[in-house]
Amino acid sequence: MSHPWTSVNRQLCIAVLLAAIAVLPYANSLTADFTFDDLTVIRNNPAVQREPAQRLWNNVYLPGFLYRPLTMLTYAANARLSTGPFYYHVVNVALHASVTVASYGLARQLLASEAIAFAAAVLFAVHPCHTEAVTSIVGRAELLAAFFVVASLLAFCRALKAEGALRVFWWAISLGAMGAGLLAKESAFTTIALIPVLHWHRLRQAAIRQRVRVTLPYLAVGLAYLGLRLAVVGSMGLPTPPVALDNPLAHVAPTVRIATALVVLAQYASLFAIPLQLSADYSFNAIPLVLSPFDSRLLLAMVVLGCGAAVVMAGCRRVPGLATSAWLGIVPLALTANLLFPIGTIKAERLLYLPSLGGCLLVAMLSARALRDRRRAYNALLLIVVMSFAGRTWARNYDWQDNLALFKATVATSPGSAKAHYNAAVALQQHRRLDEALAHYRRALEIYPKYAAAALGIGRVYALRGDDDRALSWYEEALRSDWRLADVHLEIGLIHEKQRAYTRAEAAFREGLANDPRNPVLRVNLSAVRLAQGDRWEALSLLDDLDHLPATSLAEFETVAQARREIEEAAQ
Repeated sequence: MSHPWTSVNRQLCIAVLLAAIAVLPYANSLTADFTFDDLTVIRNNPAVQREPAQRLWNNVYLPGFLYRPLTMLTYAANARLSTGPFYYHVVNVALHASVTVASYGLARQLLASEAIAFAAAVLFAVHPCHTEAVTSIVGRAELLAAFFVVASLLAFCRALKAEGALRVFWWAISLGAMGAGLLAKESAFTTIALIPVLHWHRLRQAAIRQRVRVTLPYLAVGLAYLGLRLAVVGSMGLPTPPVALDNPLAHVAPTVRIATALVVLAQYASLFAIPLQLSADYSFNAIPLVLSPFDSRLLLAMVVLGCGAAVVMAGCRRVPGLATSAWLGIVPLALTANLLFPIGTIKAERLLYLPSLGGCLLVAMLSARALRDRRRAYNALLLIVVMSFAGRTWARNYDWQDNLALFKATVATSPGSAKAHYNAAVALQQHRRLDEALAHYRRALEIYPKYAAAALGIGRVYALRGDDDRALSWYEEALRSDWRLADVHLEIGLIHEKQRAYTRAEAAFREGLANDPRNPVLRVNLSAVRLAQGDRWEALSLLDDLDHLPATSLAEFETVAQARREIEEAAQ
């Protein structure tokens, strides 16, 4: 019999090794800039960069009316440490390593084989489908939620084996971890459904009422979070459906939604098995809707999902723990698959982060069973897959180095996505590559003709070229698609203001404020126009409420502050 300290040292060495394996493929992600949603949620967000930390408990950010105070607090902590992206990436990579080690601990609780648990954790550590969650800084919500879900499940398993005060301790840790996960991202609700799965795994003969009894405290934690969200956000779910551009499944009949969601599920399975073509965007119309039950994509999806289910069901009889591993993948994915209800996106690789743990367990267990008498072949196959996955992860990280690289890669992998072309156009415009930007804006409009932001972008390109007439024409086109878009009214007003057509400029700014009364940029520009028309008192009165109006970005904050100083000096 081995000494207990020997076992502890062995597990510690394994944990360090797994952490190193998880970190190495992401070493080149540490040089990446802020990209995509990192800019609005973190770098340019005054709530993260300037506000006291306690205010983040009341922070709700768009799109989607997201309430994730714990995640936001970690961003604020990073911001106090450094304004650059390096330490944000360090925290993300460290979190990924922590999730990997915790996943190994959970696998050891579920499986009799330490070798299979290790293989599953290694696959999880290097899988390329995790790059969006790890390398994109806003992916931290996925990392935190996954860590606390796995920690909650691991503590629950320990509670089932403990007695007396120790059992209460582990149960408290489990419930607390779930609560922390919900404050990081609402997907931690998956814990509630996984608790009875793990209880069944440990105590097969237990009565149903016992499973209900152990699940109720977790349900209570979930309800408490919903109550907190209701108090802060004003709703327990999405107050309004996501726009069709982000998730068209929120605007179609249930039959179409479910059929398309099944196709997406099959794509997730394919992406997990062969992670070659990765994309940061799958919005309209990267995945066309399934409008017919005879659509070849739906038929293929049914075959893929059916074969996968058949393999798992057949293996459950021979491989202990296989069913539990399958549920660890199915349950988290089901909550974000648009099957039960539409979510904010039709498909996203970051949503595979936690479900892929179940998939890695399945692959490790089934391959070990198939090659149980060929240990060398199993080890060689595992090494080949791990090295291939690590290399693909390393290569994919370069796509996330900056917005231009990211959206050029996204257009290549999702050429049918209107948002991919729009985002590429914005990045190119920032680099003053206006002809290329114009081409991508036009392509975005071809895919989604009501894309007001793309029409606005075309107008801005012409404005940069000094062609105000064409710019105004495109701004009017944007308003025909969405008359509520305050930025369009702002741009129209700025052109008229530059031309000293103050009456028209005032009308445009007031129209924008009618749609967005809390917009500080519109208010300060309206104040400048009123001052230019000689109305000093209204110009100053329009500035009175600026202290109480939130700026949505640091650039907006600084622009408004500078403009306000100039207006107040001119009005003296």
